[in-house]
Amino acid sequence: MRYYDLSQTKIGLVTGEGKQVGEADLAAALTNAITCAILAAAGPQRSRVLTTLYKDERCARLPVFSLMEKVYLERILRNDEVQAFSANLKPHQLGVESEDGMSIVSRAVIEHNLLSASKLYNNIMVTDLGQLLGVDPRLAEETAAKMIGEERMTGKIDQVDGLIYFQDPKDASAAMVQFDDQILDVCNQVNALIDLMDKKGILPEDA
Repeated sequence: MRYYDLSQTKIGLVTGEGKQVGEADLAAALTNAITCAILAAAGPQRSRVLTTLYKDERCARLPVFSLMEKVYLERILRNDEVQAFSANLKPHQLGVESEDGMSIVSRAVIEHNLLSASKLYNNIMVTDLGQLLGVDPRLAEETAAKMIGEERMTGKIDQVDGLIYFQDPKDASAAMVQFDDQILDVCNQVNALIDLMDKKGILPEDA
């Protein structure tokens, strides 16, 4: 967001170093904002930032826009797209996280693709998810567990059956019950209205 704030600086403004802010400077700041958003941990906070960036018409003119659009629309990223994106990253953005030896880019892509998969499937086998993400099933399960635990993704893991549920069947059943109750309530209100109209003699004969 700080990069995005900088991208809105007035052109021609003189910096503390005596340089004038130009259009290229604003484009660079906006590109950095998009890059940071793509590399950020997948979840609601990143989604809000991506929404802000996607609504900015200036982003559509940047080379990185096509990838940002896929990320914003929660579409699964392909390896060739990731490689093209990585080619323009700075050395520190290509670094390896000390936690488990996974690179920053790899983690960001796996988390994004996992979140995208959660929008496509109600549930999926851990082995199939690993194949979809192009990683070891154990890593896919660990990543899903972390994201669910941090409330960045909704779901639960059945380790006995090797399944990941992105929508709890109990929640789905509860939603259906609530929907049925709402329909029943509307029907009761309609029937009550018809009865009232009938008593007042304003109900059409063919009703």
